[in-house]
Amino acid sequence: MDSELAVPQLDQFVLTVRNLDNSADNRELAEYLTKQSETLHKYVTNLDSVLEALNVHDNSVAVLTVLGVKATAQKPPDIPGVQYHTAIAMQINDFVVTINEDELRVLAEPLANVMKSMLTNLGDVEKSMSAIPIIRRAICKLQEKPYQLTQLHCLLCQACLMSNNLKPALSLLDQDIYVLGTDEPGVTFDPKFFLSYYYLGGVIYTAMKNYSRAITFFEIALTTLLPMLSQIMIESYKKFVLVSIIHLGTIPALPKLSPSLIERVLKPVCQAYLDIIPAYQSGDPEELQRTINKYHDVYLRDNNKGLVKQVVKALHRKNIHKLTNTFLNMSISDLAERINLPNIVEAEEHLMTMIESGEIYGKINLKEGTIMFNDPPKKYEDPSVLKKILDEVTNKISFSSTVRMMDEAILINPMFVKKTSSEDDGLSLGQSSSKSYQS
Repeated sequence: MDSELAVPQLDQFVLTVRNLDNSADNRELAEYLTKQSETLHKYVTNLDSVLEALNVHDNSVAVLTVLGVKATAQKPPDIPGVQYHTAIAMQINDFVVTINEDELRVLAEPLANVMKSMLTNLGDVEKSMSAIPIIRRAICKLQEKPYQLTQLHCLLCQACLMSNNLKPALSLLDQDIYVLGTDEPGVTFDPKFFLSYYYLGGVIYTAMKNYSRAITFFEIALTTLLPMLSQIMIESYKKFVLVSIIHLGTIPALPKLSPSLIERVLKPVCQAYLDIIPAYQSGDPEELQRTINKYHDVYLRDNNKGLVKQVVKALHRKNIHKLTNTFLNMSISDLAERINLPNIVEAEEHLMTMIESGEIYGKINLKEGTIMFNDPPKKYEDPSVLKKILDEVTNKISFSSTVRMMDEAILINPMFVKKTSSEDDGLSLGQSSSKSYQS
């Protein structure tokens, strides 16, 4: 036993951990580590000596437990927050670098919990970006194949959102997922990691204005087979509604969310989003604005105010598109008045954006203040149209296989089996579910 450990309780902790690791009794070790949590928190300032006394390869579970205690314990008052939390992050990084892949895969879920605390702490001192390379390094070690979802994918997405640095997540998000977790015996994949990944991925794609991919991610989060409707699925539905209106002008049907289920479960918590659908479909900007004003505080609380503004713009584009079926040319001032825009400048911006994106075909004469609408190219003659159709087909095939894969994995998950065996209702909403899957 190392003499530098000054606290007898920690001396005993190191000795016991070594003995239990030598006996290979994993259950007894887990029980012992749980019982020692209070002691480790009490002597948190001495835990660096414990880490030095333990071997990452021989005592990996105990080392990760100690790192978890350091990441969750209250910061010592005499150490600056940035210095303290950055130092712990570096210790976690050293653990990831030192441990081998097979050892790390067995510890994937506890590692995710430790890294979540690490990310929260770094976010509190505005250093969340420094978590990105640490999480990426751990993902690379956990993955056996590039299309494998790990427990850390959602954390990387969260780190990118917290640091407003979205690009590092795209290399993972653009890769379709076909494998969940690891094949290591005794290691199950908690659905919360799957849901969080697809929800946060949808948020990132929304921020990047890749609305098609965002809708797919929200759909996957919404149509996954679960015994209870979680809070993260509710948030996915809210954004799914808004992004679908912005990108498609309609709400795609979700087979697993029947009208009766929406009425019974989603209506009490998503009324503001259910009401915005008919308001948009009415085509009346004033009616849409009345709905938005009514639920202003809700959209603000849900951090969806920006998307709601995009819904208003989508309605203006929809009404402009209708005018192309009626007029060959018209003054921009007349167009602005007909679709209830405040001024000509805003009308010109909408027209130029729609022409550039291929939503409408026409030519603006700024000198005369007019717009001449042209007929679109014949259907399917434009190569971009064919590419769009092919991308959509590929996207839907990938979507179906991902949902089926997750359903199959959940059906054999012990958490699911236990829940469904005690629930008469196939899909319910309660306080426990609202908290269980929050990222």
